Amino acid sequence: MGSVRRSSWRKFIPYLLLNLAISVGAVLLVLFFWTRRPQPPELAPTPTMNIATEIAALIPTATATLPPSPTPHVYVVQSGDTLYGISLELDIPVDILMAANNIINADELSNGMILNIPSPEWIETLAERQATQAAIPTSTPTPYVEPPNVEIRGVEGAGDLDSEAIHLLNSGGRAEMEDWRLDDGEGHIYRFPTFVLHQGGFNLNIREGEDTPIDLYWGLDDPILFSGKTLKLIDRQGRVHSSFEIP
Repeated sequence: MGSVRRSSWRKFIPYLLLNLAISVGAVLLVLFFWTRRPQPPELAPTPTMNIATEIAALIPTATATLPPSPTPHVYVVQSGDTLYGISLELDIPVDILMAANNIINADELSNGMILNIPSPEWIETLAERQATQAAIPTSTPTPYVEPPNVEIRGVEGAGDLDSEAIHLLNSGGRAEMEDWRLDDGEGHIYRFPTFVLHQGGFNLNIREGEDTPIDLYWGLDDPILFSGKTLKLIDRQGRVHSSFEIP
């Protein structure tokens, strides 16, 4: 029997290499022509429209409208007019009309006189100003009070107890003489009771007696008024208001 000879795989290698070369070349050729083809132009992005912005641009811008200048209102005084009658006719208080026209006396109106009629805004401003001034506390000035001026003006009946008296006179304001005293310098001191002396005079009698608005009584048993003695009138604060030497 004859034997069958098996063909070797090595003889196919050249064919395989040729097939591989042809395939690689075909791929490279396709890539070459692909890269060389013209590219389509880039499309610019489509602009988008802002609807709100476009609508706002169509609305006209508002411009400030100036109010018309107020026309001054005046009133020409006619014969027989009075400020009170004009105020009633225009329904404006008299004091407002006077303030708007610098009028001091409401009766001083003359025929043909031109009065400025204030606007409601002017009246409102004046009312606010007056209210502000009224709210500001004002200090009340202290009224002047004339101080008293009590003096020893003389003596009567020196040395005679029944007629001895010291005459005092107030030429100033009201004198409340409670706790004032009269000192003869020799230990005799008279203290005034509750006693108010207005302008005028009164007598301080040395003997006993009942006080009256113009006569007070020391209540001593012996006379004390002698020549050369100095009498002093002293207030409750210890100030000497008057001194008198008996002649």
